[in-house]
Amino acid sequence: MRGSRVIGIFLLSLGLLQAQSYREIVGNIAKTPALKSAELMQKAAEEAAYASEGKDLPILDLSVQGAWLKDTPTMYLHEVNGHPLPKPLPMPMGKTRDFVGELKLSYPLFTGFAISAQIDRSRLEAQRARLKVLDARRNLILNATELYGAIEATEAALRALVQAKKATLSALKKAEGLYKNGLIPPADLYNIKARVYDVDASITEARSRRERLLNQLSYLSGLRVRSIHGAIPLSSPPASTALKQEAYRKRSDLRALQTLLRIDDAQIRLAESRYYPTVGVAAALKRHGDTLALDGDGYTNADRSYVGVDLSWNLFNGGSDRHTVEAARYKKLSAASSFLDYRRRVATEIDNAYAQLRALRSKLKSATMRVQAQKEYYKLTRGRFDNQLASADELSRSIADLANAKAKKAAIESSIRVQKAKIWLLSGVENFEKTLGIAQR
Repeated sequence: MRGSRVIGIFLLSLGLLQAQSYREIVGNIAKTPALKSAELMQKAAEEAAYASEGKDLPILDLSVQGAWLKDTPTMYLHEVNGHPLPKPLPMPMGKTRDFVGELKLSYPLFTGFAISAQIDRSRLEAQRARLKVLDARRNLILNATELYGAIEATEAALRALVQAKKATLSALKKAEGLYKNGLIPPADLYNIKARVYDVDASITEARSRRERLLNQLSYLSGLRVRSIHGAIPLSSPPASTALKQEAYRKRSDLRALQTLLRIDDAQIRLAESRYYPTVGVAAALKRHGDTLALDGDGYTNADRSYVGVDLSWNLFNGGSDRHTVEAARYKKLSAASSFLDYRRRVATEIDNAYAQLRALRSKLKSATMRVQAQKEYYKLTRGRFDNQLASADELSRSIADLANAKAKKAAIESSIRVQKAKIWLLSGVENFEKTLGIAQR
């Protein structure tokens, strides 16, 4: 007997070592392929932002060009000092080989604020990509929380069913003794036997459901979750007003929409840049020759270095620029309206989440009283059955009702913990992870 207890304790300890807690599951979500994909997109946006910053720096180009002509460049004289020649006189103007080397430094001196607008837009896009990663993490944690709560509720129902089976088997043993003594009819005995099979079927179904939920949680968290241990360790959330203010400041989806408004501002500035002239300057060290020494060809100057300026200004293009600016402004107004609507939706979600939490707490009080009532009713019915004052059908129903009451209470308790986690997540994933005790990334 003592050896079996030691083995049981060992197996239980082994199971706990292989089980994952809620904190471990949430902490590992950041390592999943789905989130890694979003983070790589963030890296791509950051690199694009760095690339756009290069447009505001000088450009240095080195080029070497070579050409081999079929014929020597020649000019033909048909007259000299106003007197026609009997035959055109050829005069070589170059050689068949021509090489040009150039080291050019150029800089866009003024672009109508187009470059600064493009840089701002790229930086904001990178910031928005980072916020999308946070929101993706929040949604993954939310799904994992629901699965964790469902597994908790299923395991509670399974424990209630196992207890119901023990009670049913005990009643069956008593019924078999009564039947042998001719004190109950066969129908009562078969009724209890049928109830044992019903409970077995329910246990099998609950185990199958638990396995499916564990598989889904394994996929979502990136861990091989064989079992869970421990409840969701979160304290009660603050008042709804404080949580709303926290959400307005830290919710990644709200901040992403705010960033989108700033991106639209940059897009308006970019569109308005078409109203201004563009000015560019350039300077180059440039040489020419008939060999790679670039020391001339005997006919033209070898040094072709220069300093230049380029000024362009589009004065009219059919009104396209004006309509482009108006389109960008309307787009920003649309984004602003969407942001206000989304902010109101977040406030409504928070209000509804607190209302749901209050309803669950009220249901828990009712479920607790129901469990107490069903326990007393089962004791009463079992005593009456043992004294042949209650039928086997009454006893079976009392056992089933007690199991259902326990499962319902456990499910409500799990739902309350899940609801608290949802409310914390509504304030933002960073605030949630800080409350849970997970290191910020």
